[in-house]
Order: sequence, then structure tokens, then C-alpha cells
Amino acid sequence: MNILFLSRDYPPLQIGGVGTYVYEITRLLAKMGNQVYVITGAFDGPLEYIDEGVHVVRVQAAQWRFFDELPIRLQGITERVAYSISVSQKIKQLVRRHKIDIIESCEARAEGFWFYLFHRNPPLVIKLHTPESIVFTLDRVPQSLDFKCIKALEEWWILRARKLIGLSHNIIDLTCRYFKISLRNVPVIENPLDIDFFCPDPSVHPVRYRILFAGRLEFRKGVHVLIRAIPLVLKRIPEATFIFVGSDCGVKDYLLNKTKELGIEHAVTFLDQVPRGQIPGYYHRCEVSVVPSIWENHPYAVLEAMACGKPVIASNIGGIPEIIQDGVNGVLVPAGSPVSLASAIEKVLLDAGLKEKLGRNARHYIVRQYDPQYVTLKNLAIYEETLSRRKPYSQR
Repeated sequence: MNILFLSRDYPPLQIGGVGTYVYEITRLLAKMGNQVYVITGAFDGPLEYIDEGVHVVRVQAAQWRFFDELPIRLQGITERVAYSISVSQKIKQLVRRHKIDIIESCEARAEGFWFYLFHRNPPLVIKLHTPESIVFTLDRVPQSLDFKCIKALEEWWILRARKLIGLSHNIIDLTCRYFKISLRNVPVIENPLDIDFFCPDPSVHPVRYRILFAGRLEFRKGVHVLIRAIPLVLKRIPEATFIFVGSDCGVKDYLLNKTKELGIEHAVTFLDQVPRGQIPGYYHRCEVSVVPSIWENHPYAVLEAMACGKPVIASNIGGIPEIIQDGVNGVLVPAGSPVSLASAIEKVLLDAGLKEKLGRNARHYIVRQYDPQYVTLKNLAIYEETLSRRKPYSQR
């Protein structure tokens, strides 16, 4: 099968779960003998190349004088349209040259909408990760004209799909409620995870009382909640240390000022986003990994830590309860509560038996549920089913 993925988020420009998913699934599909292509954003490097069997094509947003004349308040939607025009041109080339059977994209940014304004095929599969307009709402971005245009564009894109896949039951329900649409028969397929890359390493001894946060520094990820929980943990476990690993999304200065205000600088370290090959090492050297998000869909930070055999303490929101069974393979806490988060961290750190049980069960769960070949075969089955469908969701 010839499969094309659209994802502006892709290594080495990867900043989130969508890029990680596309990176993983494309390699798995290629190893199974499929011809796999990715259209992604350009950076300082070759525009077309083959990476582990995956054909990568990089594009820049179209440069039209018309776009420069539009009001600044429409900058967001203008940039998305400009990028989609470039993507559309590449889609047409790849479809003509390589007879693409199916195209998969996420719902955020509607990257291929310009192409599908004028074409019905190849069939479009959209995997619901998290619509960008929902993220804006959660981050309390003002609902400007630009915001409303982006929301309308994403709704059109979702309804244009021949087939939808949900990353969690929660995101399917949230998408329906947010856009006030009805979506029927949407299957849930987990993201694949390299369980041989993210795995326990008995040769590495974790640093005692080290707590890891791995993810972007933004309020939606609950970093401010964790910062406020740290003084509470230090009262009972003065030796505890906290490592934040991830790119700054505009809140690092706030967090640094907060650590000074709370007098916890000695216990906190901030590191920028690290290369993929180094990520498991940070899990291996911690005793507990925390995901204190205000909202999440199905975060890789949870899956990766669990795969490495680490107990995860995470917020009881979004799709996380579909991964973690509280007290069995992890710990769930109310979102936004520093007191509950601190209490859970203390409980796991000070109970060696609980810590060992949670980590062991976490690894077993991930190996069983997120086996890469198993997940990839489910994706292929969806593609086969989609090729037999004729109508997008908007016409059913």
C-alpha cells in the first residue's frame, strides 16, 4: 500500500505527540513493505530524502503578496492557508508519481484542506489527537476572528475525512461536544511505542528521590501545579530533587521566578528538549515520573515512563484514565491540586513495595497494549476499510 502522512510536527522539528506518532508509525509501516511518504515543514536541511525507508518531503508556506496585505488579526489562519497551499502542491505531485492509496493526517491545523477543497481522493483518514482550537480554548486564548476561522477550518477538515480514528474515547467525546457534531463508529487505536527502546535498564541505578517531568513547559501541562507542590514534598523529603526536561512554551521565566519566590531553587533543574536517543536515560535515573497536566489526550510522557518500568503519577483527566488504573499501574490525582500531587509523590517515594509494584505493572501493561506490530496492523485494517468507503462524514 502507498500511504502519505501529513504532519508539520516531525523530527528534528518534533515538539509533541503528533510528531512522535508519525515518526513511529511511518517506520513500522515501511518495515512491513508499504511505501510510506511524509509531507512536513522545512528546516535547514535537504527538502527530500529517505529516512529508514520513509520518503520525507519538506515544504515551506507559500509566499503570496496577497497574504502580506491581510490584517494582522488574521495572521494565524493566513499562515495555515499558505502552508496548506504548499502541501497541496506536493500532494498532487506525489499522487501523480506514486499512486498514493490513502492519506492520513491529524485534525490540528487542517494541513491538507486546500487539496481536499478540490479533490475527493485519495481517501482521507484523520486521527484525532487534539484539535488546535481546543488547545487554544484550554489555554484561554481570546476568541478572536482568527480563532473562529481556525476552529471552523478544523471542523470542516474533520467532517471531510473518509474515516476518523480516535486516540482515546475521551477525545472522540470532547470533539463531538466542542464542535457540536455527531461522529459515529469511530474506533480507538493507541499510538505505537518502541517498547525495546523505552524499556527498563537494570544497569542504571535511579537517583534516590528524583522526580522527573518530561514535556513542554506550558500551563496546560500543569508545570505551575508541580512547582507549587515541590515545597510540600520537600517538607517531608528534603533530599528530593525535581528535573524538568522539555522545550519552553513561554512560561519558563515564570517558573524560574516562582522557584526563587518559594525558595526551592536548590531542588529544581530545568533542561531544554533533549535528543530522542537520550530520553530513556532520564526515565532510568528517576524514581517517579509525573504528568500533572490540566488536560491531556493520550500523552507519550505517560507511555514512555511506564514502558521504562517507572511509576507514573498523573492527572485524572482526558485520556489518561484510559491508560492508568489507579493504584495498579500508576497513580491518578485531581488535576490542578498541588496538595494531592505532593501527597501522591510522597506516598510512592516512601513505599518501596508500592513503587516496585506500580513500575512492574506499568511495564507489563505497555508491552501488552502498545506492541508496535499489533498497533500497526490495526492501522492497516482501518486503511483497508477506508478504501471501501465512498462518503466523508459530512455526507453520511
